[in-house]
Amino acid sequence: MKNIAGKTVYTVSEVNALARQTLENLSFWVEGEISSFKGLNNHYRYVYFDLKDPQTGYKLPCILEPDIYKSLDFELSQGSKVLALGSLTLWEKEAKFQMYLVKIEAFGEGFLLAELERLKRKLSKKGYFDSSIRRKLPSYPTNIAVITSTVSDAWQDFKKHTIDMFGVFKVALFDVVVQGEKSASQIVKAIKAADKMNFDAIVLIRGGGSIEDLASFNDEQLADAIFAAKTCIVVGVGHEKDVTIAQLVADVAASTPTDAAKIISADFIRLEEKLSETLIKIRWLINNKINSYSQQLDLFFQKLSYFIKTYQEIPKLLNHLQKSLIHQQRITMSKHFQKLSIFKTQFNNFWNLIYQQNLNNLKSLKDKFTLLSPTNILKRGYSIAFSQEGQIIKDSSGVDIGSNLKVKLAKGQLLSKVLAKEL
Repeated sequence: MKNIAGKTVYTVSEVNALARQTLENLSFWVEGEISSFKGLNNHYRYVYFDLKDPQTGYKLPCILEPDIYKSLDFELSQGSKVLALGSLTLWEKEAKFQMYLVKIEAFGEGFLLAELERLKRKLSKKGYFDSSIRRKLPSYPTNIAVITSTVSDAWQDFKKHTIDMFGVFKVALFDVVVQGEKSASQIVKAIKAADKMNFDAIVLIRGGGSIEDLASFNDEQLADAIFAAKTCIVVGVGHEKDVTIAQLVADVAASTPTDAAKIISADFIRLEEKLSETLIKIRWLINNKINSYSQQLDLFFQKLSYFIKTYQEIPKLLNHLQKSLIHQQRITMSKHFQKLSIFKTQFNNFWNLIYQQNLNNLKSLKDKFTLLSPTNILKRGYSIAFSQEGQIIKDSSGVDIGSNLKVKLAKGQLLSKVLAKEL
């Protein structure tokens, strides 16, 4: 350090030395992936590699003592995820800073599993896994919210076993990132939005992966959102071996996205099975009836064939009967015509006899009537007296003296007056 014209001036070496002293006061844990790993080389003082941020690709150069490297209980290799403790230092010659590591631990599945178990214990104490408070999935749910990535296999599997199988489903898809830093917050936001829209159920699905890939579904805030929701939530994440916090808190835990779809469509599947069974029974009954009716029809056909043969003989029989009837008719008519002729002769004789007898009787009666008729009586000198009213007078007591009378004679009549009467 020099003083030149009132200015404090450092050399490059002094600046680098000062920077190194400052950096070496910074000590912290760093998470990252092993990159540019060259392994142990006896020609070098340290083991050299970079720690890479998988999200950004940024790198931090690191150096590790060979003894520390050899004491590690896991294999350090390209792509390994680690937690490293160290302090920053500077290679003064090139002014390049690097991290001098004093401790390195495997990060990833082992660490995440430990964190996962810790979170499980915490949520269990809060009652998040209590099965007695689970919301029940409604019967025959049709209005479904699905939270997943539109480009995921999980979405395709879900559609295949719901929408493609049954046309009754009305599915609203909430497109979210299912992996990475932003995934959990997007899923929580989607759950809260769907919970306000009166869906029958909310389905959260994604495919399988490592525990790092499924980290979003082991998020505490996601567990809070699922637990607080009023809508029944079905979670199907990963493969059957994968069990996430989201599945443990969910009202219905599915082993896979396909299993989630089958749970949603289970009532319709059972209904379809019942309909299939009913259809089989109906077909059996129909076939049974058809067989029974076929036998009856065969019997009727045999009878009909017999009747046809019998009826084919009827015209011949009718023709024979017709000839017989005509012959019998002729014989009968001939006999009746003979009898009728005899009856006619007898009737004419009887009628002539009766007619002659009646004619003689009428003639005798006519003679008697003629003899007793008033005209003949008048012709013999008798007369008939009438009152002025035209009544025949039979008794003189009914006639007054001085009365005028009419007297009918055989020829003409007289007007007379009663001068006296005798009883």
